[in-house]
Amino acid sequence: MALIDRLRPATLTWPLRRRFWNAVTVAKYRSHPPDTIRAPRGGRYVASVPLGWTYPSIAVRSIVGADRVPSDEAFRLQRLGTRALALLRGVVPPMEPSAAPIAADPGAALDDVYTPAHRRCYPRPVRPAELDDAAELGAVALASPYACYLTRANGAFRWDFGELARYDVHPGLRSPAAVVDFAAQPDGALRAERIRCEAGDVRPGEPDWPLARRLAMCAAANHLSLVRHFGWIHLAAGAAMAIATRNALPADHRLRRLLWPHVYGTAYSNEVITIGNLARGGDFESIFTFTRDATLRLLETTFDEFRLEAINPRLDAARRGIAGAGFATPALDNRIALYDVIERHCARYLARAYPSDDALAADRAATAWLDALERALPNGVGAVAGEGVTVDGLTRLAATLIYLASVEHEIVGSGVWDYQAWPDEQPVRVARDGSRMKLDVYQRLVNANFTLNVHRTSLLTDFSGLALDEAGADAFRRFRAELLALQDRLDREPPQPWRMEPRRLKANINA
Repeated sequence: MALIDRLRPATLTWPLRRRFWNAVTVAKYRSHPPDTIRAPRGGRYVASVPLGWTYPSIAVRSIVGADRVPSDEAFRLQRLGTRALALLRGVVPPMEPSAAPIAADPGAALDDVYTPAHRRCYPRPVRPAELDDAAELGAVALASPYACYLTRANGAFRWDFGELARYDVHPGLRSPAAVVDFAAQPDGALRAERIRCEAGDVRPGEPDWPLARRLAMCAAANHLSLVRHFGWIHLAAGAAMAIATRNALPADHRLRRLLWPHVYGTAYSNEVITIGNLARGGDFESIFTFTRDATLRLLETTFDEFRLEAINPRLDAARRGIAGAGFATPALDNRIALYDVIERHCARYLARAYPSDDALAADRAATAWLDALERALPNGVGAVAGEGVTVDGLTRLAATLIYLASVEHEIVGSGVWDYQAWPDEQPVRVARDGSRMKLDVYQRLVNANFTLNVHRTSLLTDFSGLALDEAGADAFRRFRAELLALQDRLDREPPQPWRMEPRRLKANINA
């Protein structure tokens, strides 16, 4: 710290620092071309070790990940840049304690931080219509990135973020812990009827309803970005999926070729975002509600709660009790349509490799992969793979993992782009004194979400070159054709900010 204090430019004002970090963010976006995914090759065993062993400054022990980044995805220049930027934050701080609040007008506030240089890279966020219904949360609960949280409880429907009350927040902020009760309406809509939060037990029409609603939205934003995106997709599932695939399946194994486009780059990605988010002064503690220590505790606690069934949209809808609940579920329907294309692809591809369950059971590498996943995933593969070793179970498991890397990651990552940019209705922090978000926090929030939209390998890429034979190549080509057919159908429907479309999806979680 003494060295950083000596290096820090004393005369670099906040406007100059802000301009500097905006330029760095735009340059980072422009210098991230999609990588070419080549056929896998053999390599050294990748061990699972506690995160704190790999990153000693991050006091996390119960979360495990890869002990190293494999050589075929090392991207040394990018990794060096990530570490340099982490050090640079101490020399040229991107935060300013005395920063003014953002403008009261949401559009003006966004225009202030989303510069012409940003817009030349990626379009300005669109404000979802459901955010402007200030009395309601029902539309958000059914059609947004947060549609995954609606659960049936004792005949009613609920968002339950009550557990967030256990974690310390930054001084001056309210806890986002909230429980929202919804009721289905005769017209098929869903309406929020009660919110229990720091503001009390609040109902629509009461003076504190707008505050309670913002706290509920804040809870959803914090949980989605911290837990579901980083903690579950990257750390709990992505790492286990990539490590098991590399260690258990030879480079010329059919199952490895099926999964390869969707696991490639995972270890690199996890290293980059772990340093960027969890290092002292990182994005998570600077943007979201919780202190750094509380964020680490939250990640450790929820790591053990991850269940793979929560990723499979069909199993998840049944688990949450919303399948056939009597109201429209547009986001869920969209997710299921994408999952079904992926599952049909896996079924076609694996049927050629395994004509029977006995043929699968005789494949020692495939069964070793199944065993490795069962051990590595918190709570194992569960109902996704089902009982025993079956082709149907393997198909569902492979499809769920591909869906996790390509669809679910996009929903909880870049899918928040059109939502978290509007802190008047979708805050990631709620000040106790009612003041608006500070400009430095908002600028960093928008920049962080902007970089989630960097160019990555598209799911629509033709991966037939990875196949071991013409039958496998044909399966990859048919997968792409089905995705394009689904895209053609979606093109004939009105656009929606929450909707996932094949052309929007990436093949893997490589940040």
